Order: sequence, then structure tokens, then C-alpha cells
Amino acid sequence: MTPTITSAMTITNHHLPLNHKLRKPMLEKMRRDRINSSIEQLKSLLAPEFLNQQSDSKLEKADILEMTVSFLRRQQQQQQSAFSSSSAAVNQGFSRCVHDIVHFLSKEEVKTQSQRKLLNHFQNLQPSSDQNRRESVVTQLNSTEQKIISKEKSSVKSALWRPW
Repeated sequence: MTPTITSAMTITNHHLPLNHKLRKPMLEKMRRDRINSSIEQLKSLLAPEFLNQQSDSKLEKADILEMTVSFLRRQQQQQQSAFSSSSAAVNQGFSRCVHDIVHFLSKEEVKTQSQRKLLNHFQNLQPSSDQNRRESVVTQLNSTEQKIISKEKSSVKSALWRPW
């Protein structure tokens, strides 16, 4: 039985190159059809773009691809510019919010260290244009900071619970 299997395999191996030779042109035709179909789809999707360019002459495949690439590049640039303008608006809104928070927090006298840390944190988030205002608040913080630290130390000593 073994010789029959080997002879059958040998026969199929001889037919493989013939089958491959027959399939190769079919595969190439299918590949070209896919490319042509995709180029036609690009042409129909970007019809207004193509009308602006050369309406009197027939467009070659390379022309269609070049116009598609240039159109996509313009779209990408427009998206990037829109993103940068929207991020500038977000940054401006964030700065305004931080400014309002610092203004609100600095109205009251800073009583605890956590309030001081919170105010310092928001002041550090502010842009450098508010540096003068920040310096005045920092001097106010420094004067009250010594009072707070001494009060916290004394309250910690008296409020500390010890099991012994």
C-alpha cells in the first residue's frame, strides 16, 4: 500500500505546477479588478475634488491616487488645526477655573495646613502672569503658617491618645 500512496503524491506534485500556472493569471486578474474597483470608489467618493481639478481630461489611476493623498493631507491638517484651537480653549477655561478657585480660597483666612497645601497647589497651577497676585497671597500664607503650625503641634500633643 505504501507504494500506491507515494505514486499518488508524485502524480499530484506533477499537476501542481500546471494548476499553479492556470491559477496565477486568474489571481492577477482578480487583484487588478480589486484595485480598479477601489480606485473607482475613491473617484466617486471624492467627486467634488476631482471636478475642481481637471474636468476636461480623463484622469489616470495615478492622478486619482495623487488627488486622494492631497485631499487626505488637507483633511489631516484641518483636523490638527481644529484640535489645537480647541485645546487652546480648554487651556484657557482651565486657567480661568484655577484663577477662580484661588480667588475663592484666598478670601478666607487659612486655618489649617491642608487648606494651605490646597491653596499652594492651585497657585502653582496658575500661569506666571498671575505671579504678582500669587506673591501677595504667599506672604499672607507665611504669616499665618507659623500660627497654624504652632497650634497644630499643641493640639496634636494634647489630643494624642496613648494606651498606657
